[in-house]
Amino acid sequence: MKIFFIILFTIAVALQAADVSLDLSKQKLGQSPKGFTAKVAGVGKLGKAIVREGQIPALVGAGKVEDRLIEVTGGSTNANHYTLVMLDAMAPNDFSGSVRFRITGGKTMPVAGIAFRAQDENNYYLLAVKPKDTRLYWTVFENGKAVKGRRDNSILPAPGGWHDLQFSAKANTLTWTLNGRTQFITYDPEQVPDFRKGRFALWVRSDTRAEFALLELLNPAETLAKQHGKVLRSMAREDARVLSLQLVARPAPNQAPKIIGSLVAAEVGRPAHADCAKAIDQNKVFHGRKSNEAFVTSPLRDKNGIIIGAVRVRLRSPSGTDKRRDIARAAALTQRIKGNYPDAKSLFQ
Repeated sequence: MKIFFIILFTIAVALQAADVSLDLSKQKLGQSPKGFTAKVAGVGKLGKAIVREGQIPALVGAGKVEDRLIEVTGGSTNANHYTLVMLDAMAPNDFSGSVRFRITGGKTMPVAGIAFRAQDENNYYLLAVKPKDTRLYWTVFENGKAVKGRRDNSILPAPGGWHDLQFSAKANTLTWTLNGRTQFITYDPEQVPDFRKGRFALWVRSDTRAEFALLELLNPAETLAKQHGKVLRSMAREDARVLSLQLVARPAPNQAPKIIGSLVAAEVGRPAHADCAKAIDQNKVFHGRKSNEAFVTSPLRDKNGIIIGAVRVRLRSPSGTDKRRDIARAAALTQRIKGNYPDAKSLFQ
């Protein structure tokens, strides 16, 4: 149990916002993205990257999302040319992330993807797509040469040419989902250059032109907070009366409870309301009211009935509503949340 409290403590006190460079809304259109540096490997001159506006197909439905993106163009027609647009900030050692991208040009070798755990422009891991051959590569580059890797020769179609790549790296386990198909590998550090930390980059080969959008890169604490938030959002969508929802736990046995999940990401890591400690310690449900809103704080139990945290919900509740109705609604919500956390381990990992 001690290790889980250590993990939770890390979440509570060390949660960081995603790198500000990834927020392209603050970047100037038509210029190189700030917080990134273009680098070249192999043959030819340096390619370029600019910030543009574009439309990206929505993941759900037939609509499109208007957003800013980074357009990367390789600097040579030589097949042994690689342009890497590298994030200046060091990526977390273990991380998860996602990006949407598509290839819009290139005559020689249209291939694009992401480089990660990069030591420099010549040493890194690569996930890249070659749409012409419906192929995805995981490749290890060492001293500018591809030395190890594997490939998927039948990747799923990308709507409008936009590939959806979700990825994670934890120690020597690499996981990715491309266009809905999940794959993972565990490499042997004795057989593969073992890069456990490094930088992140957008990558194109030869004279490829590609657009990269909706890039997200999260450390383990941010990843866990996002997972909790996803659970809470799915619960809140089932009840129109829910105004806010928080998942709460103690960073350590004798410390005050912290918010570890919320519908509002900025709340994660903050001290929880005083009723949360009472709910955990006294095994009681607490009800409060302000105008036409009710606040209900309930203990959260694991599958064995052991209290592992608390759930605090703010509800629309017209004045005069019997508080038993609020408590019953909160109890049903807490029960559904409980199904996602069968034990303490599931809360902390």
